[in-house]
Amino acid sequence: MDTFRTKFKGYDKKQVDDYIIGLSSQFEKSNAELRERVKRLENENDGLYRDLCAYRQREESISTALMNAIDKAKEIDYASKVRFALEGERLADFSRKWTSYCRNQVNKVAPSQAAKTTAFVNEVKKSLDVLMGEQLNLGSYVNEATIDHENEEERLGGGSVA
Repeated sequence: MDTFRTKFKGYDKKQVDDYIIGLSSQFEKSNAELRERVKRLENENDGLYRDLCAYRQREESISTALMNAIDKAKEIDYASKVRFALEGERLADFSRKWTSYCRNQVNKVAPSQAAKTTAFVNEVKKSLDVLMGEQLNLGSYVNEATIDHENEEERLGGGSVA
């Protein structure tokens, strides 16, 4: 703190007034700097808030897209299981028809060839049975597809899956 010269009846008024004017100008300058800083911080805050809103909107879009992708993947998985099971049934039907055709043809073939043809047909039938029954396990795929379908119907509130 500055010291003031004393005069008759107190301090030197001019010196005190000059000091107050100096303090006032320092205060105004400091106040203007602080107001400018507050304005810059408010602008920065507004920009950050806009960025936050944009990120939240992106997050919502990404979440929606991800949920749609999951639903589509389940739908594709279900459809592929159903197609696989239907194709297996079609192949089993084809095998039955082919076996029946071959049995009918055995009677039209020379007896020496009949035994070879019968053995070949039986071998192919066994191979198809093994492939369709054990390796592909169609029964479990059909059951799994049915369960998936029922679960999806329940998840969607009893509506049917397209």
